[in-house]
Amino acid sequence: MAADNELRLLSRAIRTRDISYMLEVGLQADWFYVDDNKTIWKFIVSHWDKYGEVPTATTVKDNFPNYRLLAVEDSIEYLTDQLIEYRKRQKTIEVVQDAANVLANGDHNIAVDVMAKGLAHIYDSDLRKSSEYDLSSTALSRYDEYLEVKTRPDGLLGLPTGFKVMDVATAGLQNGQLITIIAPPKTGKSVLAMQVAVNIHEDGSVPMFQSFEMTNREQQTRHDAMRAHISHNRLIRGKLKTAEEIKYRDSLERLQEMHKFYLTDSVTAMTVSALAAKIDKVKPDVIFLDGVYLMTDEESGETNTPKALTGITRALKRLAMRIEKPIVITTQVLEWKMRKGKVEANTIGYSSSFLQDSDVIFALERQDPEDDTTRLLKIVASRNCGPAEVDLIWDWEHGQFKEYGS
Repeated sequence: MAADNELRLLSRAIRTRDISYMLEVGLQADWFYVDDNKTIWKFIVSHWDKYGEVPTATTVKDNFPNYRLLAVEDSIEYLTDQLIEYRKRQKTIEVVQDAANVLANGDHNIAVDVMAKGLAHIYDSDLRKSSEYDLSSTALSRYDEYLEVKTRPDGLLGLPTGFKVMDVATAGLQNGQLITIIAPPKTGKSVLAMQVAVNIHEDGSVPMFQSFEMTNREQQTRHDAMRAHISHNRLIRGKLKTAEEIKYRDSLERLQEMHKFYLTDSVTAMTVSALAAKIDKVKPDVIFLDGVYLMTDEESGETNTPKALTGITRALKRLAMRIEKPIVITTQVLEWKMRKGKVEANTIGYSSSFLQDSDVIFALERQDPEDDTTRLLKIVASRNCGPAEVDLIWDWEHGQFKEYGS
């Protein structure tokens, strides 16, 4: 059946002399399973590259007298999509078989890795489908979108973060954006990300927060202290003051009645493909990934190397665009690259891909090594605005992390 579909597709393309849709989806010779069909497709593309047109049926017959062309009524779009779906099905079977062969040798961890890499390749192939749209046909709807933005309290396009400087840089966390928070170790990038997640949740959206640096239990206690505005230190030691216990209980009772807020462990989602599967399961509005430098790159199998980090940021940006959700990530900077304690884009560890793939990069700095009650939040790179910075209150005693004056 696959061979028949290949022949029908090529016959239709030659007789109509139209391969535009096939080129748009990135159709390659190795997508064909029959050698003769691979050869014909290469010939068609070569002819098109040289002469700017698809060869006629006569030309094909002159060069391949034994190749049989059919009379076909189905559209090229339908036949191409059938070819793509068959290829995906066969590739999936191959991935499963490869994983089963590894599993037969007793190593389930390697089998999972084989599955993840194989699925990543299938996903990348699917991205080749055309996604253009006609600006003219959607013209008036864009004015309606403008009016909708105009009536918003802060004129944001996406989700408000609770930090004005972040909203200026992002116009609100928007679908498809990759936002990166950078900081030296132990500066508080995880805390900042969690505070944004809490703010977004309070505003009515569903966050998914996954840390590669901390356990769910650690993140849970941080979250609870920040939401209730109580001492994190006393909470984890069971020594809250009476007033704090009341605030804690009230906060949890309120949270119990709210929409979902997902904390996820990193044990089963160290790769972007595994992460994508988890996102598909819980369907959040925004995703937070704390410590992405600890993720595993599916292509190289490496962690925290230049090659691995490049592969990870590329894959995360593609994922954000595919699922049409904002993804906020955190990563460390190299302290030896910092000058006078300043965090800049060139201080990010081991790879420039964070700067290349991120829509916005924020930096978090200590203002005084001896004072742990303040931080400086900076816009390092943004497509919406230039550099800017703001002082933050950093109050672990009362679980408050916000801009001064907010």
